[in-house]
Amino acid sequence: AAGLEEGILKGNETYYCDGFQKVGPHTIHCSHRSGHGNITLSQTISLSCNDALMQIAEKEGKDIFASYQRDFNFGKLTGIDLPGEAKTSALLHDADDMTEADLATSSFGQSFNCSMIQMASAFSSLINGGNYYKPHVVKQLRNDKGEVVRTVDATLVKQTVSKGTSDKIKSYMKETVESGTGTKAQLDDYTVGGKTGTAQKIPRSAGTYIVSFCGFAPVEKPQVVVYVVIDEIQKSSQTNTGLAVEMAQKVLKESLKELKVPKSSKK
Repeated sequence: AAGLEEGILKGNETYYCDGFQKVGPHTIHCSHRSGHGNITLSQTISLSCNDALMQIAEKEGKDIFASYQRDFNFGKLTGIDLPGEAKTSALLHDADDMTEADLATSSFGQSFNCSMIQMASAFSSLINGGNYYKPHVVKQLRNDKGEVVRTVDATLVKQTVSKGTSDKIKSYMKETVESGTGTKAQLDDYTVGGKTGTAQKIPRSAGTYIVSFCGFAPVEKPQVVVYVVIDEIQKSSQTNTGLAVEMAQKVLKESLKELKVPKSSKK
């Protein structure tokens, strides 16, 4: 999103993934160890290619990368109406203390931390045209007679990206569900977009991971975002994002039904 917004990326870029990147003294691997070969910018997202993401982050540079992390409100309180919200700012690098390796690994979701509400709020702005809203727990309060006694209005906090960038990212995440790493999120009656995540935990030697999926529907006018995180999955592989995708798909399906969201006109 930062690359597109700053004009560093145009949308027609291609990358070569050989399965790893050499960053200083480090060899940092792609999730696809044998490499993805030549891929497009959209496939960088849909196939979850660490190699290409590292190349993109290097082109952006640490100043732009760190700036957009802050723009998306990572390391800051969202202001959600719940007590005890954590900022996790101590686990977010600033440009002046971000090494080349930090930039490389941060490009695909490692070397920093955030809360789920931070991620869901940032993600929502990315798919709704670039509008970052203050998150709330409830939309309305009603009395015992069913009468509305208070309505919690939407509070726009900032613009994170332009609508053009938002539309491109949505199309990349639709591709993720149609033919990439999130195919298990597909629904018969709605278009779905999303992004899988696999983050290795410290110590690396333990071989433990956090897997996740952030999905939304319908793509043309998103009404529901579902974010599923599994810490140290205990079913099959530690890197099995498929289970997180399946869980999100079930919640999306029932939520869209409950909210009576009109079905997508086409796939």
